[in-house]
Amino acid sequence: MDSKKLITEFIGTFALIFIGAGAGAVSGSLVAVALAHGLVIVAFAYSLGDISGIHINPAVTVGLASGGKISWGDAAGYIIAQLLGAVVGALLLAVIIGFP
Repeated sequence: MDSKKLITEFIGTFALIFIGAGAGAVSGSLVAVALAHGLVIVAFAYSLGDISGIHINPAVTVGLASGGKISWGDAAGYIIAQLLGAVVGALLLAVIIGFP
């Protein structure tokens, strides 16, 4: 597995959680949360989509592996990178805005 793909999935999932959940924490508006998630996905799909496909969601990765579009070995690496990105994004957001 190419490390560039894993880094791309990590960064994409990190940004999705950090920006998407951050929009909810800061504004509390459903529209802001939806726009934040949508804009992160579009921005990363255009900028880094050619590297890994920018799944940034383990459910999408499992679906692609089930459909034979990627190997299960690659899917395992993607999922680990995505989960780590999500945890780091959530922890950084919690540190910045404060724990409840």
